[in-house]
Amino acid sequence: MISPKHCPHCLKRIPLKKRIRTRCPFCFRAFRRRSGLEDRTAIGLWLEDRSTSFWFFMFLVIIVLYAMIAQACGNADLLNFIDHRPVWFTISLFWMAMFTAVINRMFLPLLLGAPRIIRRERVMIKQYRRLTIIGLLLGIPLVLAFLGTDGWQRAFPGTVFLFFVPVTLMWSYQALTLTDEEYEDERAWAFLHEIGAPDKLEHRHRAYFTLIGLPISALIFYFFMTHPFLARMLQESEASGIIAMLKQLVHRATGRG
Repeated sequence: MISPKHCPHCLKRIPLKKRIRTRCPFCFRAFRRRSGLEDRTAIGLWLEDRSTSFWFFMFLVIIVLYAMIAQACGNADLLNFIDHRPVWFTISLFWMAMFTAVINRMFLPLLLGAPRIIRRERVMIKQYRRLTIIGLLLGIPLVLAFLGTDGWQRAFPGTVFLFFVPVTLMWSYQALTLTDEEYEDERAWAFLHEIGAPDKLEHRHRAYFTLIGLPISALIFYFFMTHPFLARMLQESEASGIIAMLKQLVHRATGRG
């Protein structure tokens, strides 16, 4: 298991060469407390430490295989997108992997050694899981409404972005509804730390930024989809136009022009 950057107990930064250990080198406490075989299935025990890199590789294999099978069946949209836009495809997979890693930690909590008690006693944790499921279900009709049943493969980054927009908004809403008592509760704090939430003030600031930034990003994305000539203008300006002029000024200022 790879340890986190900071110890969840003493909050000291863990040196990179010591992150392979399962205990903090300063306070000697375990980074995560496993629940044991009696509370978890074999699949759960195997999935509990899966990181973003693991999910990125899994999505890469699954989606590439699906694209090849779809091409054999006469639909090469996704494979053509992967071939012509490998950078955007990689960014989209990484985006999916990050969300999957967080959702995995939500439904397989490695907190205080008693996940059943945590699920029963902490309403906040139940609410996070409930809103996550609702957000994932809302993502499907949102993708179909904007891209249709035949356009999700041609616009793969848009599919990934639109699918996770409701989940992100749900998480931001939940972050703003947390009370001071829930932040001070040990099990609630452990759950928030497990899913990567920072301290109370920064957590709420990120939630405000997300609630404002995501709708604006979605509107900009939709506007460029419905007005493709703007995207072409930006691409053409790289060779001659405002962007080319700015590049030339930067090169001259740095002595490369």
